[in-house]
Amino acid sequence: MADRRVVVLASGSAGNAVWVEVEGAALLVDAGLPAEALLRRMAETGCAAGSLVAILLTHEHDDHARGAAALARTLGVPVLANEATLRACGWSCTVPCERIPNLQSVRVGSWTVEAVPVPHDATDPVAFVLEAAGTRVAVATDLGDVGEDLVERARGCDVVLLEANYDLRLLGVSPYPWFVKNRILGRTGHLSNDTAAAAAVRLNAGRPQRFVLLHVSEVNNLAPLARDVVAEALAREGRPAQVQAVRPNQGAEVRLEGRT
Repeated sequence: MADRRVVVLASGSAGNAVWVEVEGAALLVDAGLPAEALLRRMAETGCAAGSLVAILLTHEHDDHARGAAALARTLGVPVLANEATLRACGWSCTVPCERIPNLQSVRVGSWTVEAVPVPHDATDPVAFVLEAAGTRVAVATDLGDVGEDLVERARGCDVVLLEANYDLRLLGVSPYPWFVKNRILGRTGHLSNDTAAAAAVRLNAGRPQRFVLLHVSEVNNLAPLARDVVAEALAREGRPAQVQAVRPNQGAEVRLEGRT
């Protein structure tokens, strides 16, 4: 098993969960599947439950938080999120929870964790920037725009897991009703392939990086299309990077190397 890796356990409208592990210490960003399904996917991908330090929640929507409480109780690990998100989840005191402030670095085991506010139609949604043993990972899904706070903190991360939810043309002809399309298009909605591409250029620090595109719509996008749009934007700007897109409701693994 790799010492440093990111495992996308789930990505898409059916559920989201990202395992980030460095030297035997792991964080789970979101737990949007039932706990039983998450445990099964962890076992299938070699993600040892005993390595998990904490579950981090970006926001309270069901496809990101569905299994968090049960998984935390089962494994005896805390759920970490900002106060508004924990309050919106409405859990009882039987769930081990810890509140973390936005825009402040906190220690979580061997990890440094920073929650960065992002625009989305949730109570207080965030992206996460994670660092341990010279490896930096950013997880930014479910956001309608990429602001300066996120660029400042996530720029140059070894791996950036970034939303590329829809292609504008495919969304325009999709069967979604217009009120849903307008929600997706709004600043508190989701990132298109084009906005993800522009964000990737801003987040690249002029050295080789990995971009993993998540939350790709199975109706309004195609994973190869999202990958090509982002990769071509980086190439035009002379930005060295590898780009992959995770197909809807599937997983992926990224093996990492440390950086000193």
